[in-house]
Amino acid sequence: MTTDVHLYRRSLSSCLLFLLGSAFSCQSPRTPEAAPPAPATRFTAVPAAESGVDFVNALQEDDTFNLVDFYYVYNGGGVAVGDLNNDGLPDLFFTGNRVPNRLYLNQGDFRFKDITASAGIQPGGWSTGATMVDLNGDGLLDLYVCRSGNYPAAQRTNQLYLNQGDLTFREVAASWGLADTTHTNQAAFFDYDRDGDLDAYLMTSTNAIRNPNKLTPLKEDGTGLSVDKLLRNDGGTFVDVSHAAGIRHDGFGLGLAVCDLNGDGWEDVWVSNDFLANDHLYVNNQDGTFTESAKAYFRHHAHFAMGNDVGDVNNDGLPDALVVDMLPSDPVDQKKMAGPVNPHQFETMVRAGYHPQYMRNMFYLNLGHNGPRPVFAEIGQQLGLHQTDWSWAPLWVDVDLDGWQDLLITNGYLRDITDMDFIVHNSQVASSGDVETTNRVMREGATQQASIPRQNRLFRNQRGERFEDQSAALGMAPSFSNGAAYADLDGDGDPDLIINNLNAPATLLRNTTTSAAFLKVQLAGPPQNTKGLGSEVTIYTDGMPQTRHVAVTRGYQSSVDYTLLFGLGDHAGVDSLVVRWPDGRWEVQKHVPVNQTLTVRYEDSRTEPYASSSPPVPQWQEVAAARGLTYVHQEEFYMDYDVEPLLPHKLSEQGPCLAVGDVNGDGREDLFVGGSYRHAGTLFLQEAAGTFRSRALDPAPDKQEEDVDAALFDADGDGDLDLYIVGGSNEFPDGSPYFQDRLYMNDGRGNFRLDRNRLPEIRHSGGCVAVADVDHDGDLDLFRGGRLVPLAFPQPGVSALLVNQGGTFTEQTDSLAPGLSRVGMVTDACWADVDGDGWDDLVVVGEYMPLTIYRNDRGRLQPMDAATRRETNGLWNCVAAADVDGDGDLDLLAGNLGLNTRYQCSPQQPMSVYGGDFDGNGRWDAIPAYYEDGQEYPTPPLFDLVRQIPVFKKRYQRFDSYAQTTLPELLAPVRNQVRSVARAYEQRSGWFENQGDRRFVFHPFPAAAQRAPVNDLLLTTSERDSSAELWLIGNDHSVEPVEGQHDGGVGLLLRGDGTGQWEPVPPRQSGFWVEGVGRRVAPVATPQGPLLIVVQNQGPLRAFARTEPPDPSYALEP
Repeated sequence: MTTDVHLYRRSLSSCLLFLLGSAFSCQSPRTPEAAPPAPATRFTAVPAAESGVDFVNALQEDDTFNLVDFYYVYNGGGVAVGDLNNDGLPDLFFTGNRVPNRLYLNQGDFRFKDITASAGIQPGGWSTGATMVDLNGDGLLDLYVCRSGNYPAAQRTNQLYLNQGDLTFREVAASWGLADTTHTNQAAFFDYDRDGDLDAYLMTSTNAIRNPNKLTPLKEDGTGLSVDKLLRNDGGTFVDVSHAAGIRHDGFGLGLAVCDLNGDGWEDVWVSNDFLANDHLYVNNQDGTFTESAKAYFRHHAHFAMGNDVGDVNNDGLPDALVVDMLPSDPVDQKKMAGPVNPHQFETMVRAGYHPQYMRNMFYLNLGHNGPRPVFAEIGQQLGLHQTDWSWAPLWVDVDLDGWQDLLITNGYLRDITDMDFIVHNSQVASSGDVETTNRVMREGATQQASIPRQNRLFRNQRGERFEDQSAALGMAPSFSNGAAYADLDGDGDPDLIINNLNAPATLLRNTTTSAAFLKVQLAGPPQNTKGLGSEVTIYTDGMPQTRHVAVTRGYQSSVDYTLLFGLGDHAGVDSLVVRWPDGRWEVQKHVPVNQTLTVRYEDSRTEPYASSSPPVPQWQEVAAARGLTYVHQEEFYMDYDVEPLLPHKLSEQGPCLAVGDVNGDGREDLFVGGSYRHAGTLFLQEAAGTFRSRALDPAPDKQEEDVDAALFDADGDGDLDLYIVGGSNEFPDGSPYFQDRLYMNDGRGNFRLDRNRLPEIRHSGGCVAVADVDHDGDLDLFRGGRLVPLAFPQPGVSALLVNQGGTFTEQTDSLAPGLSRVGMVTDACWADVDGDGWDDLVVVGEYMPLTIYRNDRGRLQPMDAATRRETNGLWNCVAAADVDGDGDLDLLAGNLGLNTRYQCSPQQPMSVYGGDFDGNGRWDAIPAYYEDGQEYPTPPLFDLVRQIPVFKKRYQRFDSYAQTTLPELLAPVRNQVRSVARAYEQRSGWFENQGDRRFVFHPFPAAAQRAPVNDLLLTTSERDSSAELWLIGNDHSVEPVEGQHDGGVGLLLRGDGTGQWEPVPPRQSGFWVEGVGRRVAPVATPQGPLLIVVQNQGPLRAFARTEPPDPSYALEP
């Protein structure tokens, strides 16, 4: 056993070295439009001497209970709240680890009486989660207590206390089949099979696996050491049906939520798991079984997932979800716990079936159904909820009664065991002594490690678009807080807070909100579910819904009160209230008065189907397979970080490209989709019926090029469309022949022949191509944007102006466009007459580039200085021109990185990359940097920095010294070696208003457009009302594995009003779903109406057609 412990400690160190990495966030100066002022809200701590709640979860560490022998030793206890004697006052139960549990009777006015002994609550054991539930249907709440600890199984027996009606309880877990002896962290009760009684879900962990972060084959057959349990209630006896029901996946559960995530009326189970184990979402199949669907619902997960909670955060009637992790809010602390990033191990993990996992809180916004399942966008970073320290219990609760659910998060961990200096020291100890000595030294070291009390966090919900940190309103000092619950303890209508702390008295926070209306709802359910668990209650005020799902197991190891609390602000009444019971019965009440407790009884409900409004038919539907557009883009595996460890993202996954045009002269539009290394590009030829047949452009098996952009245009003036393909990527050295662009000449019938003699030699990685008659000589010329210099990020790529001379192109950049060849790391460009002089000007955007415009002065290109202000430097991906505001000139629309990132930049506090050979080894180095409170700091973790630049290893022997080092201090000895500095000041996507006189003003798109990088956009006109329709696609899965993949985009339609204002159309209404990495979007005309074509990196081609009969004369015109 001691050897296993020794290995575990080493594995924890190696896991942190692998996955914790660095986590940085510089200040974001941008917030949405301020919400109306909230009613005055503050909390007053009620001291134990006044309340009588004197519970302290005091933890004594010894040779049995310590971090080495029991790694959940600091996880703390929970809280259960409920009205045990039906006097209208919620009572309190606290679980203790090495101290007895305590039960307190609410006597009113925040006065409580300890009735633990008289109630018959037994001492002993290590208690974890607790839930109040009426299991025997007598109308009285019973109490179920989960237990764990470094004890033999007999001392881990869960307990069921049946309420005797006289404030005494009888422990009957064994006779009920609920005396489980696994390491159980929490239980939830729900009627999963709709037979009327309450079944049980037990969330478990184990202390037997001493290496929980070791990459091992997934166990999904029920044979793992830590598989949760589903217990079916068979008339008062619980039977384990886990395996038959599909509950078979191994895990280390810390968060448990029973919810209806897919809205089918049947409750599902969401379990957030610690360590490397996948989170689990068991979707109810409505036949007594569940299907594990976490990966299908959530595109990435928290790595060290702890508590979770589910609630409708933006009042759209859909349940959203949040899980907390342990990412510090202080960037210094982030670097002190930042181990090395191992992208290969991360890739291996994902290929082995583990979900992508990142160490931060995750907030999943429910966007509605795409077919049979809902789609969630993880936008915790955009909302500022991603880094709240070592967090335990998240709870959605409307503390200020304004009608929007706020967020409470408890924090703190008794020992700072993630400090990298501590971990490195332990690793050295583990490799230098015998097992017994090593374990003794590590136990002593853990108990001597500094404590890290943290501020509990309270975030005020600003109408679902942003959260305001109001943690100071809690009035609490930093603590070690674990389980938490809420209830209206004093009957004044607002939620009070109850928190279980480690080594400190429990906290009772009186909510002093006085100026807002409320409605409290209590359900009187059927005989075997008297509290209505699993019901859904929705109230409507001025058309806005507030929805509550009746589930009391919430947050972390805790259960909240059964009374539902609705805040109503200054509303004088509720327009309507709808209750849906678990079996489908329902009730509607109209014009409900406020400031009351309303009881809704099951016996008064109706049995006929509830006539809810049907969701609108989506405006577009996916038709790729039906139209013969079956295509999946593929990439051969390449790891950029092997040669450039400090890159912020891969540069080798930029395809595929897309080009549209009639290539065979039959009057129908065809399309070309670019290929990649060892994968040929594909032509899709449209047939008379509007379907397509495909063929490879160049089926040679030894294809080397990466096709990153393409254009169909008449290069030689013979009346047909030729094909130009840009070669790019980061997989080859600069000067490689595989970067050479290719021009395929069309024979007029859609047969293409590669002609290598029509292009100059440009063997540099490309990013884009833009076509226009630059010199007005009647033929089409090209701008070829240079993307990058391999092994030299962030040096600008090599761009070129190619002039058409009789079908052959010559490079004339320096003579016709001085400075254009090194304009930047170009991602996109377009030609547009922005100054209205009749000559198309060149607009260029790129990574760490400003909006750059070259004015066309009768065939010569001159920089338009006023348009390239410092403030426009961004991480731009795409650009297009259109008259957005209807004033007659061309404005510019541009896609950027978005705001759903760990980095937030501004003109005052930019994101930067410094380049140069900092150690004189002849290899280019790139050091990303960020700002925090006016100081610039290096971004990379110390491990990664010294791997790239070993000279820094001598200067930084300890992580704490590096964590506080500013960028100027880091580079001071090598400042003369800085050869390149790239900066970004703007990361929002938006449009640039052309104000004439070469002046452009930036306007960001709405918040929904900032959830992910926008890689491409398309502006069309609606056939209904001629309004502007702007289609956005994006995401990026190539980001380094500490930051994590940017996948908050699902495709978005913005509808314009002609003045520059944009309104998001929810994807469930538009039907425009692009959940992968969308690279290019373009319209294609067909006899049945226009198609929207989207190509995705390492994903399928998507094609969308209108669901309504189209106007035959209508076409999607960019």
